[in-house]
Amino acid sequence: MAKKYKTKEIGKITDSVSKKCDIEQYTNFLIVQSLGLPYHTSKHANDFHTVDNYNQTLSNIEKIIEQPYYVEYDKNRNSIKYYGKIEQYTCIVVNILENHAYVSTMYPISKKKIDKMKEE
Repeated sequence: MAKKYKTKEIGKITDSVSKKCDIEQYTNFLIVQSLGLPYHTSKHANDFHTVDNYNQTLSNIEKIIEQPYYVEYDKNRNSIKYYGKIEQYTCIVVNILENHAYVSTMYPISKKKIDKMKEE
């Protein structure tokens, strides 16, 4: 049986994000973060420059979702990838369900890779 974690609200899928990604049906979907998120992101912790960078990003995911540097929609996984910077550039993956969305993971990424995606 899957473990049920408590969640906190960290934002919504904004009108501008849903229009940019052509997913208007998800506008204003609540985005939640599970207390189990550190468990799911810990495999990427060593990819960050320091433990402090990882912890700062984990504590400030809502800032990246509020003001992303870049956003893209992954149709195959029905998820939105929010790219932004706290201590270093990071991808926050938000999976979309029937009536809300949740942060599934995060990992560091270079600005160069993000900029390349923006150009495509």
